[in-house]
Amino acid sequence: MLQLAPSDDAFARVQALGAIARTLLAVRITCLLLVTTWLALQHGRPGLLVALCAGAGWLLLLMTCWSTVGLILCTHPAVLATDALLGFLVLADTAPVSPSLLMVGTGAMLTGLCLDRRGTAYFAPLFVAGWLLVYSQGAPQSLTSAQVFVGLVLVPVLLVGAMVAGVGIRDATLDAEASERRLRGQVRAAGVAEERARLAREMHDSLVKSLHGVAMMADALPAWVDASPDRARVQAHTIADTIKRATKESRELLVAMRRADATAAPPELVRTIVERWRVATGRQADLVVEGRPTLPTESAYELAAILGEALENVDRHTPAGTRVTVRLRDQDSWVTLQVEDDGTGAPADIAGLSQHGHFGLLGMRERAARVGGAVLLESAAGHGVRMTARLPAALDDPDPDLLAEEGR
Repeated sequence: MLQLAPSDDAFARVQALGAIARTLLAVRITCLLLVTTWLALQHGRPGLLVALCAGAGWLLLLMTCWSTVGLILCTHPAVLATDALLGFLVLADTAPVSPSLLMVGTGAMLTGLCLDRRGTAYFAPLFVAGWLLVYSQGAPQSLTSAQVFVGLVLVPVLLVGAMVAGVGIRDATLDAEASERRLRGQVRAAGVAEERARLAREMHDSLVKSLHGVAMMADALPAWVDASPDRARVQAHTIADTIKRATKESRELLVAMRRADATAAPPELVRTIVERWRVATGRQADLVVEGRPTLPTESAYELAAILGEALENVDRHTPAGTRVTVRLRDQDSWVTLQVEDDGTGAPADIAGLSQHGHFGLLGMRERAARVGGAVLLESAAGHGVRMTARLPAALDDPDPDLLAEEGR
């Protein structure tokens, strides 16, 4: 049997070609209706009408179960050969040049859509031979030169052209889908690099400066012990407090690094981030998940960063005891994340939420825009703040090859 591609690659191709294949199958069903109508005007064709109705059922099955039946078509050329044979049998039982020829033509295009160039090269001679056999059996005894040209030249060229068109559509669709996956991988890689740069800036702005200050005070401590024991005692307490603060900053940075893993499903990812925030801050937060939201990996990464920054803003800018509610839901091909608190509300200068080099509202909006989403901040004095992020939902599963490459 002709082996076209490994089975693990075929499913991805079937998914990518689904919309085009369903459209082509709808055209074939329309052609079937035309053929049935044409035969209904003829007499003595009840058996053929039953066969055409069965064919319509087969095409409807293809449309509704494309992920399963389409996989069979792409990996088992014998099924496509059987479909072509049935088309030629119908054509032989009617007339060579008739509406039934539309069924054979759309079948040729479906063959090109399901197979690669090598598979099409095998099938093209079979379609031409099948047509010439049917035409030689059903053609009238006397033919004009125009009829000979149509039967022996034009129709074979059109059948091969339909297959080539199917291959061209297939290749263009798969190339576009591959380019989209590469772009998603590049976007995710850029997000990872940006997050690493942000963490490096925070380490420089906070942790490194704190440790440098500790080193300077420790160098001066022996001199203060001899000159002023009281001042040395104060200096020692200051060193201890600075080390505690540096330890806390280190813990926050480690939590931020762990938060960058966005390979989990969005509900699990959000649940993990919220739970870590509860433990780290001692605050209460409610989590509500509606539906089964799914995101591409790069969008999930941005969602994790946006949620983490929103929760950090709550911790920085609201008093203790503020109640926080995190909602995650899917709606109309979008995934919506809301972080709402019942605090005192945001200041008039919203840009003031970004302090000391932290990510800030502007950064959250840039992250959402990078994956085609948006962030909205709503606030009223005394009524808390509500941050809403909307990101496009996933259309298919992440590419495991990209994930493996990024994980190296």
